[in-house]
Amino acid sequence: MQDYLKLPLRFSGFFEKKKMPVCTIRDSIARNLHLLITTATDENKLDDRYGSRFWENDYDIHLSNDGRRELIIDSLQQQITLYEKRLINAVVEVNVKQATLGAGQNPQLRRRIEIRISGNIARSNEPFQFQTGFFIGPMAFD
Repeated sequence: MQDYLKLPLRFSGFFEKKKMPVCTIRDSIARNLHLLITTATDENKLDDRYGSRFWENDYDIHLSNDGRRELIIDSLQQQITLYEKRLINAVVEVNVKQATLGAGQNPQLRRRIEIRISGNIARSNEPFQFQTGFFIGPMAFD
């Protein structure tokens, strides 16, 4: 079994000659998918293509839920092919819906994005699933 460095990297232990924290391949893939989803293109200083194009339309009120869903699916499929080669046969499913953010006196009706990615780990052909959800315009996790 191969270990992967756990993100975010914290170098304080490294300089004290301690072992860096590690995670499994499943956790490493999940962390990279989460980063791909939550990063806008042009946000990564080393690679301006890394990230998701759909953030360019975060506040677009004229984009339908179906249009937004297709935009997210297309963007993520391309990014997974480029930046997560440890995952094969990836299928991206997206649900866009109106949902309430917050409770109490100030609940807000916001657009919620639910993403599910399934595929196989290339090395072992084991099934893999990742799921996340968040609100957009602006981004918020519940």
